Amino acid sequence: MAEMIPVGIAGMGKYVPAKALTNLDLEKIVDTSDEWIVQRTGISERRIAADDEVTSTISVKAAQQALEDANMSPEELDLIFCATVTPDQLFPATACRIGYDLGAKNAGGFDLGAACSGFVLAAQNAASLIATGQAKNVLVVGAEVLSRILDYKDRNTCVLFGDGAGAAVFTSLDRAGQGEYLGGSMGMEGNAEDVLAQPAGGSRIPATIESVQAGQHFMKMGGTKVYKFAVRIFAKLVQQVIDEYGRDEIGVIIPHQVNQRIIENAMANIDVPMDMLYCNIDRYGNTSAASVPMALREAHEAGRLQKGKLVVMPAFGAGMTWGHIVVRW
Repeated sequence: MAEMIPVGIAGMGKYVPAKALTNLDLEKIVDTSDEWIVQRTGISERRIAADDEVTSTISVKAAQQALEDANMSPEELDLIFCATVTPDQLFPATACRIGYDLGAKNAGGFDLGAACSGFVLAAQNAASLIATGQAKNVLVVGAEVLSRILDYKDRNTCVLFGDGAGAAVFTSLDRAGQGEYLGGSMGMEGNAEDVLAQPAGGSRIPATIESVQAGQHFMKMGGTKVYKFAVRIFAKLVQQVIDEYGRDEIGVIIPHQVNQRIIENAMANIDVPMDMLYCNIDRYGNTSAASVPMALREAHEAGRLQKGKLVVMPAFGAGMTWGHIVVRW
């Protein structure tokens, strides 16, 4: 059996649209209040894509920053993953458009749809391809324009989500010089379309006048089920890392930015202090597949990625899917 190639993260990038939608703005369009939203979610504002912005365009901006950070040209990429549930269109893959706009002439590409778990699952695939020598340089993008599938009459969903993109370049550890990928996990519960889903637009319920009039093209969420599930899974994923490596080895936990209260309750259940985490949900809301790579870039800029310490990135999403990755910085 061939020896596995150590994998690292060479560069990270982030992009958020300029327009901020604050809780005070939402008070004017739906039955809610700043106090209600902050108390239940920890969110103060979220970003909304401009009319001329789509998932591929915001992805390209995050990817360009990641490539610059990695000191790598687009032509050096072998593969592009785009983790998203809001692709430019169902096909072709948004990854193909990203590659074209970047000038990644030598790369293949495809989309990965695992909702909020998308980035950590795509990262594991990227690391496996590099470790086995099937690829040298892989760009992983997590990007969402969730504002296009939100019902701004439904306060259970429209207050939670925002738009944004994050990216990371995976390559050999020799070249990256940082962010050694150690492993991760993937899981799913399945048969949970009543919990968190966009009911129409696929083969189950094709887009029709009737489905649009019924609002089935909007995101639907069973809040209580999601809350309980997320608290349990987040706690389980972090505890797994503590059991394997020891708490003292962890430098920072960068969770999917699902809901501040969910994160706090999950960490309280396993007695992990919140100062071990990096959270930015107050400024961006839940950006689904974009949230982990966006927060990773910000944590790097804030000096939270400590040399020799573990960076733990757990996530869960519709499906219900979940997973985590562990990187030693």
